[in-house]
Amino acid sequence: MKKILNIILLLLIVGVAVVFFVLDPNKHEIFPKCMFHSLTGAYCPGCGSQRALHSLLHLDIAGVISYNFLFLPAALLIVYHYAHPILNKVFNRKLPNLFYMKYTPWVIFTVVIVFWIFRNLPWYPFSVLAPG
Repeated sequence: MKKILNIILLLLIVGVAVVFFVLDPNKHEIFPKCMFHSLTGAYCPGCGSQRALHSLLHLDIAGVISYNFLFLPAALLIVYHYAHPILNKVFNRKLPNLFYMKYTPWVIFTVVIVFWIFRNLPWYPFSVLAPG
């Protein structure tokens, strides 16, 4: 059953990637708008992530960073999380996964909150963190 769920999840991820590769969130209305930004006018930590994903799939790293500065580190952390057990198995190691360390959630939470605050400040260099 777990194998079937993993296959379904993989197909879903590939399907979403194809949609984001083919359709530009800047030009198509099918992509949802940020509710937080619509209600407050401020940017949430995820604002620009759809456009960043589109840019990443087109290997436009500068576009990824301009839309959401945290998107690339978050994507690398996700890759690390899934690659860690595979690398441990391949290299016959038992290195601990950073995600399961005591303070990791607090560090990630703090970085996200600080990013959220800084990207809404109107002064340079913080204004560079706003999407686009």
